[in-house]
Amino acid sequence: MKTSYRWLVMTMVVLILLSNLTEGFIEPIAYVLQLDSRSVWEWIAGAAALVVTLFVARFINQEFIHGYVERTIEAKVPQLIGTITSGVVIFIGCCLILSFVFGRNISTLLAALAGSVALLGFALKDFAVALFAGIILNLEKSFQVGDVVRIGDKQGFVDQITWRNTILHTADRVITIPNVSIMKQAIQNLSTAANVTRRSVELTIDYDLSVESVERILYAGVLGATGIKQEKPPNIFARKMTQDGILYEVQYFISNKTNGLKADHAIIKNILDSMRRSDISVALPRHGVVEGLNRSKISNRSSDLLHLIQQVRLFRNFSDELCLQIMGLLLTHRYPAGAQILHLGEIRNSLFIVAEGSVKRQGMDQDNQTQDEFFVSTEFFGRQSLVACLPHSADVFAETPCLIYELHQSALQKLIRNNPGIVDALAHNLAQIRWMESSQNTPEGMANTDSLEHFISAYRGQIEANYEVVPAESP
Repeated sequence: MKTSYRWLVMTMVVLILLSNLTEGFIEPIAYVLQLDSRSVWEWIAGAAALVVTLFVARFINQEFIHGYVERTIEAKVPQLIGTITSGVVIFIGCCLILSFVFGRNISTLLAALAGSVALLGFALKDFAVALFAGIILNLEKSFQVGDVVRIGDKQGFVDQITWRNTILHTADRVITIPNVSIMKQAIQNLSTAANVTRRSVELTIDYDLSVESVERILYAGVLGATGIKQEKPPNIFARKMTQDGILYEVQYFISNKTNGLKADHAIIKNILDSMRRSDISVALPRHGVVEGLNRSKISNRSSDLLHLIQQVRLFRNFSDELCLQIMGLLLTHRYPAGAQILHLGEIRNSLFIVAEGSVKRQGMDQDNQTQDEFFVSTEFFGRQSLVACLPHSADVFAETPCLIYELHQSALQKLIRNNPGIVDALAHNLAQIRWMESSQNTPEGMANTDSLEHFISAYRGQIEANYEVVPAESP
């Protein structure tokens, strides 16, 4: 409790207690002062009621008007309003004290109050009009701080909106415009109605990638851009079929207050990262290519899934036949944005491959701090649950609508039974991934042989311990 409130409450409690101590306080005081005990009680009760009135007036002024109201309308309320409101509350409280505690006739006082209010209203009529105009501007929000507006013949950035004035910043000066005059002039908000700017990036990609595959990769790239706030979900359009490939347009939406060049940089950077992770590149010009040669066939859904599996690092260097077997064993899941895919500690011995959308995994680092990881197309999670049959170590959520493929323990057991040599291939790829994660600044080709062999042996042991492995030739 604030100090000012504490003293008021303590004083109020003491006075209320004293007003109820007739024999222990009021009568002795009346005897000493040679007054009637009724008169002593009236003054003590009146003082207690006055303290209550002061408490209510201060609370309304500080907590309601300059607290709740200011937070609700997101604007500063003039101090004069709070002062006048407090004065009215105190006046009403005094009238009630005089009437109910002291038994006085307050009709004359009320008549004087009416006359005072009339005089005060006449004296503050200009302020009242300005105040009303400020209320309208703050509630209607015809423009907001940061917008570019033209008011009459004045144009600039809105720096502040008070209850009396609006302050504009131009290139060389600051302009203060009374809200009363604003109500009489034409207001033009030069920012868009939705305060949103649409920007776009175009790129051409080869025909050998399906439109669905490109959509998911570009969508994940835009959503994963950091450092900018996107006001609406992005749009991906296949605009034109050219001799070099399909021209795609990526549209994204940012606030007018956002730096467009920085936003473009962030979007392009993350799109390129997403394409790099998915092992695709921008189409190269094919000018001069002989007609009928080097044409890429358009992939269907099946070949798109096969292409996805071939891009997954866990299945690197697997034969097409083995990848086709994996295709037939995958379980398909679709999740809406915000859905929880896995729970921390959940026992579900499966690997999950992201095909479309973006996935977030929330876990804890070595310092017990929350750590977020994001997965997009061709990336996977849950390898320890599949290989070592361990519970999942984090909560996993769908950041966007997602298409996820699940490789269950029973499916891997079937693969190993049909292709025993896959154990060594999996152990080698898992070791490469683990080594790259622990040595991110060293090129993959420079992996220490002893370190790799250690990881390979560990993963091979985990797979052999959890799966029935029959010795056979490598695939």
